[in-house]
Amino acid sequence: MIEIQGLSFGYRRTTLYQAFDLDVTRPGVYGLFGRNGSGKSTLLKLLSGLLFPDGGRITLGGREPRRRQAEFLAQVYLVPEEFHLPDLSPDDLLRTHAGFYPRFSAAAFRDYLAEFELPHDRRFGEMSLGQKKKAVMAFALATFTPVLLLDEPTNGMDIVGRDQFKAIVARPEQRERIIVISTHQAHDLERIMDHMLFIDAATLALSATREELARALVMGVAADDAALAAIPGLIHHEALGAQHAYVARNTGDAAGAVHLELLYKALSLKKDGVLAALSASKQEASHV
Repeated sequence: MIEIQGLSFGYRRTTLYQAFDLDVTRPGVYGLFGRNGSGKSTLLKLLSGLLFPDGGRITLGGREPRRRQAEFLAQVYLVPEEFHLPDLSPDDLLRTHAGFYPRFSAAAFRDYLAEFELPHDRRFGEMSLGQKKKAVMAFALATFTPVLLLDEPTNGMDIVGRDQFKAIVARPEQRERIIVISTHQAHDLERIMDHMLFIDAATLALSATREELARALVMGVAADDAALAAIPGLIHHEALGAQHAYVARNTGDAAGAVHLELLYKALSLKKDGVLAALSASKQEASHV
């Protein structure tokens, strides 16, 4: 559904992407990670046709976003981190915007609004920032576009709202689409993510499923310095008082636990070690 070949893009003297490749063919929830300034939000805009690549090729469902054909625009929906809404109500949004999306479900929209505890007839000018975010997310999730792009979707939501969002994304009706979530809230959203993408140094440094990461890595907490020193294949660690959180190569047969916040730090600081462990695990799996 999403194919990127040799993408290059930058702003003036800043190169964000160079020879960037990505191939997404299966439905699922894809976590898009990277350090500040790595181009996560830019990638979502390139995928939705709001920005045009300097070089290379992007296709979604066989169509180029830069052409902004009506058939393409009906197949993808982007919710940016920051947005401005006219002073409408969710009912007005349904009446004026739903017709652009052939798979839109008014019943699902009302259901999601109820899950978010939002009235369908209250105007956006009367809502808080978090309530507006919930209303936009309810509409986006109800479009049922094959591709849904979300930039920091839980920013502005309270703890209950974040749980409500995760519950909706995890519903069976959402499983047949590709949902790409760019976020720094790795720990908050890790339960709903199937596949991890990590951008670093203008390229895609990591593309792996949760299962692949669990086979390649083990993450946990060592009680003290001695316990940490006894861990084989140690890649990254950080102090937690007298204890240490760590990421190490999985040298056993059982799948390890995946903690995205810890993985994010390991990829940011010890990327080569993480990638080497993942590569070795894939080679071992291919020989089984």
